Amino acid sequence: MKRLFLGLTLVLAILTSSCATIKPVDRMELLRMELSRWQDFRADGVVNVNYTGLTMRKMFVLNKTRDEARLDILDGGAFGISPSPLISIYLADYLAVDSPLVPQLQALAQIGFGSGGGYLSVLNDVDDLVEKYGSLILEDNTLDLSGTSLLFSPAMKLLKIKNPDSSVSVDFNYTSKGDPDKVVLSLGKSGSMELLVDSIKYGGTEVTPLPRPQENSGGFEIPGFLKDLLKKP
Repeated sequence: MKRLFLGLTLVLAILTSSCATIKPVDRMELLRMELSRWQDFRADGVVNVNYTGLTMRKMFVLNKTRDEARLDILDGGAFGISPSPLISIYLADYLAVDSPLVPQLQALAQIGFGSGGGYLSVLNDVDDLVEKYGSLILEDNTLDLSGTSLLFSPAMKLLKIKNPDSSVSVDFNYTSKGDPDKVVLSLGKSGSMELLVDSIKYGGTEVTPLPRPQENSGGFEIPGFLKDLLKKP
């Protein structure tokens, strides 16, 4: 009995010691890590587009670095061999769209990415964002930047970006491993774009830009004051 008591005491001591050495989760660093995922990545999968009666289901490739992003919606051709871009959307300090065959999708890109795509640029400088607003985010998992709201999960994953004034929102869903699984861009009553992610790779991404659009060529310049606002939250 004495040996059993000593054994139980030893086990309890070990367990207590182990619990004491477990460090609490640093939610600020967790926030920084989760936000940094959105700075540099390549994702591919299937895109579903619905816009003013137009519906389309195609493959997509999305490349994003800190300063630029490009979405290519691909026409797979026969048996999905040698897919070629059906529409390409490039976003940096300007927006460019290449979609000669589907002008409706070009309109969708201009509305959705001209106003909604800029919201993702608040993620360009993660260190600056966390330094300025990290404590506010940790209070209730939300952040409001000039009317644009960001919602986070308890695990500090980005769940939603929304601007009520423009009726544009972006919703994020994740796999059990924590990688993006589905991203939905909603354009109010006009339509939506749903990205179903098959694979994603972080880091080392390269983006091929589209030519800067000329005046009245189907693209438009993002106003300078808006670029400054979005890039420096």
